[in-house]
Amino acid sequence: MKKILSVCLLIISLISITGMVLANENLSNSSQVIFTFPDPAPVSSATIGHDYVLQKVSLTGDYAYTRPGRCLTPRIIVMNQGGDDIAQGKVPVEAWLGDTLLIPVVDSFPPLEAGKSAMIDLRYMIPHGIPLLPDHLTIKIDPWNTRDEKGTGVNEKSSVAYVVLRDDDWAKM
Repeated sequence: MKKILSVCLLIISLISITGMVLANENLSNSSQVIFTFPDPAPVSSATIGHDYVLQKVSLTGDYAYTRPGRCLTPRIIVMNQGGDDIAQGKVPVEAWLGDTLLIPVVDSFPPLEAGKSAMIDLRYMIPHGIPLLPDHLTIKIDPWNTRDEKGTGVNEKSSVAYVVLRDDDWAKM
């Protein structure tokens, strides 16, 4: 037992001495850490381009329980924190329930000017064959970047509450 303790102390001593020698050798190799900050740029400059931010996702009506074939009506609040969106056409929006893409009924909104926000009601149908599991509704603004959006705003957000899909055959029992 004393031999094992002696060997352990010898190993610890060698590791400590080696560590001190290496630390002393590397004292001259220290490098400075430099923190830099980007130059502040105006938030709503047309040269930056538009930058949509999805601020809130909620469901209108009572959707605690629903079923495939019915529609969900998400209400979103979106803000353009960049420059004016001058592209032609509307801004596309995708809706997902878990891993299932919902079928669009009303899935876009008109472009927003710089610094403007809007509350928008969308509408999506729940496809048949979707797994009957509670899941969050996720909304994605311009998921394919067809509008050449600039900036790093949050374009994807999920609802706080679950959407629970019910099986009508099970409910009849």
